[in-house]
Amino acid sequence: MLWSLFARRYMFSPKSNSVINIIACVSLVAVAVPTAAMIILLAMVDGLGGVIARLDAAVDADIEVVAERGQTIAVSDIDLDHILHIEGVAAAAPYIEQSVMALAAGRRTTIALRGVNRNYFDVMSIDEFVQAGRLESIYSGDIVLGVGLCTELAAFGIGTEIELFALNRKQISTLLPMSGISRMTTRLGGAVMGNNEISSSLAIAEMERVQRLLNYEGRITAVAIKLRPNADLMTTKSHIESCVGEGIKVMTREEKNASINAIYKMERYTILLIGLMIILIATFSIIGTVIMLITEKQRDIETLKALGAGQRLITSIFVGEGALLTVTGCAIGTLLGCVVALVQQELGLVKIPGDQLIGSYPVDLNIADVALVVVLVLAVGIVISWLTVRAQLRGITTEK
Repeated sequence: MLWSLFARRYMFSPKSNSVINIIACVSLVAVAVPTAAMIILLAMVDGLGGVIARLDAAVDADIEVVAERGQTIAVSDIDLDHILHIEGVAAAAPYIEQSVMALAAGRRTTIALRGVNRNYFDVMSIDEFVQAGRLESIYSGDIVLGVGLCTELAAFGIGTEIELFALNRKQISTLLPMSGISRMTTRLGGAVMGNNEISSSLAIAEMERVQRLLNYEGRITAVAIKLRPNADLMTTKSHIESCVGEGIKVMTREEKNASINAIYKMERYTILLIGLMIILIATFSIIGTVIMLITEKQRDIETLKALGAGQRLITSIFVGEGALLTVTGCAIGTLLGCVVALVQQELGLVKIPGDQLIGSYPVDLNIADVALVVVLVLAVGIVISWLTVRAQLRGITTEK
C-alpha cells in the first residue's frame, strides 16, 4: 500500500538523523518494555497457579462426596462400587477427619487427623512431598505429619512417640470428665513438606484406628474421587450426584476453594489493568513522535495534496507511522518476554531464597496470554495514533 511506503521511509530513512528518529526509538522501548513485563508477569501468575493446583491436589480431591449437614456419613449410605464404575472416575477412597489433641515430647497441639485406607494414595498425590519416612507406615500403626506439625510437637525423628486424644462421644460424663476422652498411642512414621496448609496441618493415620479413636465406627467424613485425565468434570459430577442419596452433596475442588480461585482470577485482571495503564502512558511517546512528524512534514503534506492526494491517504500515512511504531515495539517486547519466560521455565535460573519445595520461581508461558497482551497493546497503540493524527491534521486545516 502507498501509505505504508511513506510510513516506513519516515521511520527508517538512513539519511534522517533528526530528533524525531531518536524519539521514535524511545517510543519503541516504551512499548516493548511493558509488553515484555506483562507477558512475564502473566507467565509467573500461571506458573504460581500451577504450583498451587499441584499442592492442592495433595489435600483436595478432584471431587468429594460429603454430608450436606453434620460431619459424617454412614459408610452404608455410599455405593462406592457404583461410583468407581462411573465413566471418568479413576479412583475413589473414603476418609474420616476430625480435630484431636496431639502430645509429644511434652508439647501439645490440636491437629486435624485424617484416617485413610489403602486406596487413598491412589487419589491424592502426597508421595512426591514426603521428606522422611514412608506413607505406608500408617498401615502398621504409625502417623504421618506435616513438617510444621513435627516442629510444633518437637517430633524430630522417625519413631517419635505421639499420643492422640479425642472426645469419647459414648462416655461423656460431667461427673467423670476423663472418661469422655479416648486415647491412642502411635509413632511418627513419616514427614511431608508442602505448602503452609500441608506442612502445618497434614496428619494421616490408618482409618480403622482413627474411627475407633473418634468412636465413629462405620462412619466417614467424605469420599475423595480422582478423575481420569480426559474426563469432563461437570458431567462426571452430575453422574455421581445421581447415585448418592439425600443429605449428601458432591463438590468439585474449584467449588471447595471458590474464594482462593476468585483471588487468583482477580490477580490476573489486576496485572492486565496495571499493564494497560502503563501501555497508555507509553503511548504518549508515540503521540509526541507522530505530532512532531506531522509538524516537520507539512511541506510534504502540501506537495502530496498538490499531486492529488486526499485527506484519507495523508491520514493513513501518519496513522501508519504510529501503528508501525506500536507493532515494532510490541514485536520486540513479545520476543523479549517470551524468551525470558521460556528460559526461566526450562532452566529455572531465578531461585526462591530458602525454598526447598519449589526451588525457582514458577513460570508457565501460555500462548493465549501472549495473544491477549499483543491484542491489547496493538489496539491501544493504533487507536491512540488514529485519534492523534485526526486531531492534529484537523488543527492544521483549521489554522489555514
